Parts: sequence; C-alpha cells; structure tokens
Amino acid sequence: MVDTEISFEEFIEKYVRKKNTGYHIWRFILSPLAHLVYRVKIYGRENIPEKGGVILAVNHIHMPDPVFVIIATKRIVRFLAKKELLESLLGPLYRTMATIPVNREGNSHNTVLASEYALKQGEVVAIFPEGTRNRNKPGDLLEFKYGTVSMASKTSVPVVPIVLESRGRPFIDDYKVFIGEPYHIENDADLDKENEILRGKMFKLMKSGS
Repeated sequence: MVDTEISFEEFIEKYVRKKNTGYHIWRFILSPLAHLVYRVKIYGRENIPEKGGVILAVNHIHMPDPVFVIIATKRIVRFLAKKELLESLLGPLYRTMATIPVNREGNSHNTVLASEYALKQGEVVAIFPEGTRNRNKPGDLLEFKYGTVSMASKTSVPVVPIVLESRGRPFIDDYKVFIGEPYHIENDADLDKENEILRGKMFKLMKSGS
C-alpha cells in the first residue's frame, strides 16, 4: 500500500532518499525494447542539462510515455505518478524507477515538497502539466495545471519542455521525442502567464515535428 499521508520525513526517506540501484538496469532493458516496438527518434538530447536540478515538462499521450523520456537521457528521471500505479502489478517497477506518488484525491503536500527537495538536491523531475493523458485531442494540449510552473518558480531550476508524438501502434508507428531548450521562471512570476508561455513553447515543438 502506498501511503501518501505519512510525515514529510518518512515520505522522502521512502520515495526520494532511497538508492535507485535498479534504475539503470531497467533503463538498459527498456531502451532496446522501446526501439524494437517503435521507431524511436529523439531530437534535442543536448538540451537536457548534464547536471543540476531540472524540471522536464512533458505532454502525455500514451501509457508508455515515461519510457521514452527515460531513454532520452542518461540521468535518473523522477516521474510524478498517481499512487494507484505504485499499487498496481507494476508497482515494484514504478518504485525502482524513482517514481514519486501523487494522491489525486487527497493531500498532495508531501508530493510537492518531496519534488522540490529532489530538485534542490540537483535531480531531474518530470511532470505532465496536463495532469492526465490526452486521449481526445491529438496534436493539441489539454489545459495545464499549475504544479510545473509553480515548482519551477519556487526552486529556481530550469524547465525543459518536451513533446512526444506518436499514434502509439506497436511495430507500426514512430515515437518521436522533441526536447526544447531549458529556460527559467522568476520567483515572483505570474503563474497564469507562465503556463501560457510553457504551452506556447510546447506547441512550437509540436509544429517543428509536423
């Protein structure tokens, strides 16, 4: 059972401070599998900083999306994911892959603080600004939640916009990953405006691949 209501210290010990010894093993396994099932094309790998805290803002189109972000960089990427995924049959995999659970029906305070803690420790945190998979608007973006820009504003780490493009049909479709240039959000930024800026950067990446 994934407990997201424990104390902050217990939460970061359980989900952030633990060693991710199996991460690179799983990455080594998942990379050739992804390339076998899809024609993977990654553009702009160099835009992900080699060190220091960074937020990857990623659109969400299909269930395996995190795999293609993970194989796009040698750095460990922490994804924020609904806690139900960590309670599923694939729960051990999600835990090994450094996932930080989100309680979408309760208090997400620990999730936010743990993510900010990881960023300040120089780690990479990936967030889906749409908050869920975009099932009905291919080639478009859902309305963004405020978590990405708020976290970037509080921690002063750069944001790297990433757009995934695929129809998701195994052995038929490409899976394209477009990685934009990193940029910063000021501490006192207008979050509504910053959400529009981020959406604009991601739309631009979409058009670059069309």
